[in-house]
Amino acid sequence: MSKETLDLMLGLNRQELEIQIALQCAPLLTGRKISNLLTVDKRFRSAVLRLFRSSAVSCYVLYESDDRITFLLYVREKLEAYLRTEKVKKLMEEFGCSGCMLSKILYRVSERYRAHMEGKGDFPHEIGLLLGYPPEDVIGFIENRGQNPLYIGYWKVYSNLEECRKVFAGYDQAREKVIHMVSSGMTVKNIMELYDLHSRKLMAV
Repeated sequence: MSKETLDLMLGLNRQELEIQIALQCAPLLTGRKISNLLTVDKRFRSAVLRLFRSSAVSCYVLYESDDRITFLLYVREKLEAYLRTEKVKKLMEEFGCSGCMLSKILYRVSERYRAHMEGKGDFPHEIGLLLGYPPEDVIGFIENRGQNPLYIGYWKVYSNLEECRKVFAGYDQAREKVIHMVSSGMTVKNIMELYDLHSRKLMAV
């Protein structure tokens, strides 16, 4: 991140919902990523759902604690297409999601994630696939128990290092762009309009 961008970021009010969305979800807002996790104060629940209601970005509540809420934000058609790819589909089957519709997968993952967060179950590695991570890296993470990655970026890399570096660089560029946009007064809706995520509303699950 450049010094100029860092200075702009430090000048942002990180208590504001739109700033939190911009900082956490820049790759999704700019169309570089099919999904993103968003964790905010629970009081923002309705505002988040309202913000994305008329966009191509769907929201699913993955977990709620007493004071925080975690959403999976995703572009449905792109996520479904990714889950249909051969390697991802096969790995999802190994996780017990053979032939499942996206709505059922999200429900199962949210139940497992809730159990994990409450100390009652293992971490659901399916989340990596829902976030568009390469299946090879999800497998590598499981087999190595999160140790000995080739590189740590937006996820832990266990294969195709150079390709992942390119993806991470794209995500970094997206974050810098979004920081400049919100610093100049653009809203999340403005950014989605710019990247054509505002008018293709898909059926939410």
